[in-house]
Amino acid sequence: MARSFADSTGGPFPVTSHRCHHKQKHCPPVLPGGSLPATPLLFHPHTKGSQILMDLSHKAVKRQASFCNAITFSNRPVLIYEQVRLKITKKQCCWSGALRLGFTSKDPSRIHPDSLPKYACPDLVSQSGFWAKALPEEFANEGNIIAFWVDKKGRVFYRINDSAAMLFFNGVRTADPLWALVDVYGLTRGVQLLGECPLPLAPQMQGTPPGAVV
Repeated sequence: MARSFADSTGGPFPVTSHRCHHKQKHCPPVLPGGSLPATPLLFHPHTKGSQILMDLSHKAVKRQASFCNAITFSNRPVLIYEQVRLKITKKQCCWSGALRLGFTSKDPSRIHPDSLPKYACPDLVSQSGFWAKALPEEFANEGNIIAFWVDKKGRVFYRINDSAAMLFFNGVRTADPLWALVDVYGLTRGVQLLGECPLPLAPQMQGTPPGAVV
């Protein structure tokens, strides 16, 4: 029988065997056109890297060992402009590199966990339908809240805490449904999904977000 333990994210996490300073805001998402996500954004419960431990709410994950094999996905497609908000709950200083963030047009429910590579970058992004990039290491501190989203032009933006939005990368194909992709890599050992909050002036957004650094 699986045991459980409390973690800094509030746990509990099931214990399994494998091979190999900010307050959360509660605000309903307001997206262009007034559309709302039908269900909360959680981590996909089954399609995940072999080193990932997930709490029972499917909101928090941690990498149990090593520095890789920790790719995760959202449980449902995200909407255009919908923010994926993550809090870094655990940092492990003995590694280099940090969180990899992006999107995929491949339904995670149709991906066998054993087929996942060790790394999102470069392994997964070399495959069709996957887009991701590494978060700069200086932003990968415990307690930081990272939000990232894609616009209708396929540009991915991110912000750290209350900073201005910054262009992360582009080229995402938005004609198909997109699931969030989070690789708990390197320095980043644990993250927690937070409730989505709207971008400033989201209903008026047609291009670059207000204050975005491009």
